[in-house]
Formats: sequence, structure tokens, C-alpha cells
Amino acid sequence: MLVYPSNYIQTNFAFVIHSLVKYVLFATMVAMHVNAFAALDPPIIRCVSIDQDNNVSLTWEVPVDSNNEFTEYQIYYRTDASGVFNQIQQIGNYNQTNVQLTGPFVGGDFYMVSVSNGGTEISANSNTVQPIILDLTKDNREVTLTWSEINLPSQDSLYRIFRSVDGSDWNRIKMIDWTNQSLKDTVQKCEAQVKYRIEIRGLGGCFSRSNEDSLRIKDEEAPLRTNLVLASVDTSNGTVDLQWEKSKSSDTYGYIINYFEDFTHGDTVFGPQNLSYNYFEKGINGLLQPETLSVAPFDSCFDSSNTLWYNQAADSLRFATLFIDTIAYDRCAGKIGLTWNMPTPNNPVGVRNLSGFNIYRKDEASAMRRIGSVTENDSVFLDSGLIKGEFYEYMVTAKDESLKLEALSNVFKFRVRPPKTPKRLYISSIVNNHESERNQIHVLTDTISEATRYGLFRSLNYYGSYQLVANSTEVDEQLFIITDPTGEAKRGDFYYSVQAFDVCDDSMAVSLPAKSIYLNGYRNEQEYFNELDWSEYFGFENAGSSVGEYQVVRVTNGSSLDTIFSSRNRFGIRDTIYELKNINGEVCYYTQAIESDINQFDLKEVSISNQHCESYGPKVFIPNTFSPDGDGINDVWLPNVNYVEVDGYSLAIFDRAGQLIYTTTDSSKGWDGSDQPIAVYAYFLQMQNSRGEAVNYSGSIHLIRQ
Repeated sequence: MLVYPSNYIQTNFAFVIHSLVKYVLFATMVAMHVNAFAALDPPIIRCVSIDQDNNVSLTWEVPVDSNNEFTEYQIYYRTDASGVFNQIQQIGNYNQTNVQLTGPFVGGDFYMVSVSNGGTEISANSNTVQPIILDLTKDNREVTLTWSEINLPSQDSLYRIFRSVDGSDWNRIKMIDWTNQSLKDTVQKCEAQVKYRIEIRGLGGCFSRSNEDSLRIKDEEAPLRTNLVLASVDTSNGTVDLQWEKSKSSDTYGYIINYFEDFTHGDTVFGPQNLSYNYFEKGINGLLQPETLSVAPFDSCFDSSNTLWYNQAADSLRFATLFIDTIAYDRCAGKIGLTWNMPTPNNPVGVRNLSGFNIYRKDEASAMRRIGSVTENDSVFLDSGLIKGEFYEYMVTAKDESLKLEALSNVFKFRVRPPKTPKRLYISSIVNNHESERNQIHVLTDTISEATRYGLFRSLNYYGSYQLVANSTEVDEQLFIITDPTGEAKRGDFYYSVQAFDVCDDSMAVSLPAKSIYLNGYRNEQEYFNELDWSEYFGFENAGSSVGEYQVVRVTNGSSLDTIFSSRNRFGIRDTIYELKNINGEVCYYTQAIESDINQFDLKEVSISNQHCESYGPKVFIPNTFSPDGDGINDVWLPNVNYVEVDGYSLAIFDRAGQLIYTTTDSSKGWDGSDQPIAVYAYFLQMQNSRGEAVNYSGSIHLIRQ
């Protein structure tokens, strides 16, 4: 056996201790070295562009490299979201901040990484970027630009749109917010080759540019048709004053006036803003007969099929001038009957939106003045009280309330005498009966007067001529109701006044007028909202009070009432009904004016407008696939229906052999496909819309199981 001397053992023990100390120091240094050589951050891509040859340029911000460990940048690319990224470029210059990648590239995704420490360390992926891809479509001279979204931060959040026409220099035509990816541009040339590109400024000042896309536009379309709004006879010479709507086409160059005495166009008016003209050609004379005219816009581009004239729209609705004549005259009664020509489909008379007629009269003692008005459905007016031997002239005018050309009202005649007025005669409220659609006028009076009847009078304006529409013999009641039987409350608001008549049928008291509330509106069937507006109620002021607030009530399914709005000073709202569920397709509204306080007659009343309803067709979504596999996702096939009559719902499912396998009349119950194999099945769905009309749907269902 070997025996080691004691000094040898001591020496080797010291060596071991020394070695252990050196190892600990070495391990510490290795750990410090590894920490010092951690992977770099990836480059930060700031811009990506694609040129006309489909080459892609990337611009980036370099990562921090405090220890000079950089080896190279690597660029990866895939053609689409489902593809695999492949390395396409290596860049060994740390300070390089951009590169052009030779294509062609059609869309696709790019990212970069930083490689360090001789290739041993690779950073995380940079942000994945895609170039802006621009696409163009056209409609005549209007070009629609759409482009893909760029998922990079922008320095100013603005897209810059550039255009080149027929090879001209690029011109920036628009700057729009980055949240938009579409634009419509009208090219103000009859024919041109146009090219576009999109740019957006990235952080650091670089620009991301789209591809350049181009197309050729050629204007061979006529401007949109327009219509006359007025054809009025100049009573001094028989010529016709015309007014028309401006064409909605931006390329309108002028208008053709057509005169139909000889069915040829008679004159040309240049300039899109010239919207009136006095036509005097070809012996026109509206004093002798009705004259017929129309208007047609044209643009500045020549029609290739007829180079002798511009692109011209077809003529508008053919307007006839108003022509009146007499049908009867009763000398003894002092009455005359007047008649005039009326519009027919596509042939207006006088104005575009006829809402009635005004009747004017001139006698020897006065100038021409309005004596009455009738509705747009009336073509006869009876004038009375004529004095024998007097000379009269009559003129009838057509009114268009929507364009404010003239407001019309009816006239009536009554005997004037100093009235024996009751102590009070007051219209306390006007309430529309929504079943009969007639206004009910609530009247406060007293029972001590000598009245034998009360007459209800109606007018279109406060100071206009009031027409008797109803009578009441409720002379023994302080509060009573007179109903306007004409049922025209859905056509507008009306001023009402009540007169008290004595036994001689002479008027002895007249109330101050009160005006009904008229509610109107229209629906937006694409976005499921209703625009509503109403007229101001007037009448509480006659008793020293006022309207405290207006409330809008929504009625669904014929009886469900919801107050959806209240205000003192607003007279219109938009009601969004998209989320209303299980309604029968018709949504109705009415407005009520609530008196602010108890008035001088110790009353606090509510006046109610007409009811305005909008009907919507069924809203139906029918899935074509479901998977009844018990995973809680798409296990039941159920059509999503709304705006239909629930009672008319019927659903039937058939197999391939035509056998009925499921049926229900409950719109909330679907088919769970129980015990049925994977296959294609047929369905037949029947409903009723708000008008009670049958609406049917049929198709196929794919039953699948994962």
C-alpha cells in the first residue's frame, strides 16, 4: 500500500482549495458574460411601400446595441395569412434603416429579426406589416378608391391621396383620416387615363406608399334628370315663367327647355346654376290655353353616338300651365262656379308638389285679393255674394307647401253683427281620435248665453279663412266635444275656432283659434330608424298658460305604449328601432302637449296629435348549417325573424324523401335535429307581414356533426 507524506497531503489540500476558488470565480465570469450577450431587440418597422413594379421597401428603426453584438438583420415573408414565413433577405449593416425587396410581391406579410453574438442569439419577431394595396372601380366619371389598412403607427393619422391625369405630375387631391379606407373622386374631364396612389407618414418621418393603380374613364352618360317645379303664366302677356330643380349631376352644363306645341325643344339655358327662365318663343300664350313645357339637363361631353350634341337627359315631367274657366253662373243667387284643369299622372299642373289651389278675385272696389282655397283634389270653387252689375276678375294659383311657393286656404262668408258673446268660449284642447283619425275639439263655454248651436271652423293658418266643418247643439253643457268629421288630421295641422250662433243663425261669439299638433315622419328601412317631427301646439296661451312639455309616445303591437321623448323646445327626434324585438312590423307614434299649469279656467289639459305609423317588412335571417353535437354551439337551427305577425308563423322541415319530420308555429322554437343523420334537409317557412300578407321562405339546411 502507498503512504503519502504529511506535507504532501497538506500541499494538495491547499491546491484543492485554490482550485475551488478559481472555479467559483470562473463560473461567475461566465454568468456575467452570458448576461452581457443577451439577444438584441428586433428592429421597429416604421414604413412599408410597394412600387409600380411590385417591389417592396421597408424602413425601420435600429435596436439598441450597447455591446456591439450585432450580426445581421433577417427579413421574412409569406404570401398570405395561411402561408408559412420564409427568409428572403439578410442585411449585415447594423446602421442600415431601409431596404428595397425585389418582387413581384402581391400583398403578403413581412417581419424582421435581429441576429447577434455571431448568430447564436435571435430576437423576437418585429411587428408584422403589409403594404397598402389600392383598388379602383368606376361609375362614369366617378372613381371609387378602396385600399387595405396599414397596421403601423402614423405620425399624423392622415392618408394622402395622389392622382395623375393623362400622365401629368402627381397631385395630392385629398387628405383623410386613417380610419377610412375608401374615397370617391370625380374626374372633371370627359375622357382621361387616371392613376392613383396612397401615402401615410410613419413615425420618424418616412412614408408608406401603396401600389399605383390606374383606369380609363369616359363620360357617355347624360346627367341625372331634373324636373320643373313651377310653370306660371305671366298675366300681362301670356308667356310662361319656369323654375326647375338643379340637376344633381356635378357635370351639368345647362338645360334644354321643351315646348310641346310642336313637340320640339324651344330654347337652351347654359349654366348649371341658372334655374329659372321666361319662355316666350313660338307664339306661346297661356292666356288662351294650357301650355305644356318640360326641362332636360345636358353636360359638356359629346355623345359618341351623336357628335352634334352633348350628353342630354330625357325630358322631365311635362308641366301644364293652369287654365280656368266658368261652368255656371247664377245671377239671382249671386254665385259663380269656377273650374280649372287638373294634373294627371306624370303631368303636373302649375307646381311640382301640388297641395291645393288659391282663388283670387278682383272687383271694381278692390284690387286682386284671395277669396278662398281648396284642396289639391278639388277643381271647382263656388263664389257667392256677387253684386249685380259689378265686374269681377278671377285668378287661380296652385300651391306647393314643401317648396314654399304659395300657401293656400279655403274661404267662407258669414254675416257680421255685434255678437252677444258668452262670458267664455275657449278651446281647451285638441285630441286626435286614433281609431277614427279625426280631431276632437274640447270646448269650454257657459250655459247662460242664448246660443242655439256651436259651429266648428277650420283653417290652414291663424289669420286665414276659416271653414265650417261641424256643428254641435250641446248648448246646455259647459264642457263638450266637437269632432272634425273630414278626417284630414293625417295631412297636416289645422287652426280651429268655435263660433256660437243665436236663434237667427247669426254669430254672436268667436273663440280664439287653437292649432292642432301634426306629427309626420319617414322611415329608413336600411338602418331601421324613424325620423319624426311635429308642429307646435297653440291654444293654451288663450287661457294665460302654455305648453309645459311635449311627449312622444311609441305604440308597438297595437297597444304597447312607451314614452320615448319629452322636451319643451324640440320638435323632432330620430327613433332607432333596430333592437325592438317581437313586433308585428308596424311602429306608431303620437305627440302630446301637456299644459304647463292650471290655467285661468281652472283646467290643465293635454292635446294629442294624429298617430303616425311606419310599416317594416319582415326582418329574417335563416342559417343554412347547424351542428347538433351537444357542444353548446350552433346546436339548434332557428330562423331569426322580426317585424312579423306572430299568429301567422309556421315552420316545416322535410327530409330528402319529402317526409315531414318537424313542424312548429312558435317563432322562438327551433329544430334540434334529434335522431337525424348528417344530411341536407329542406325547410318551408311561412309568415305574415304587418298588412296580413303571406311571406314565404324555402331552402336547404346542412346538418353536420364535428
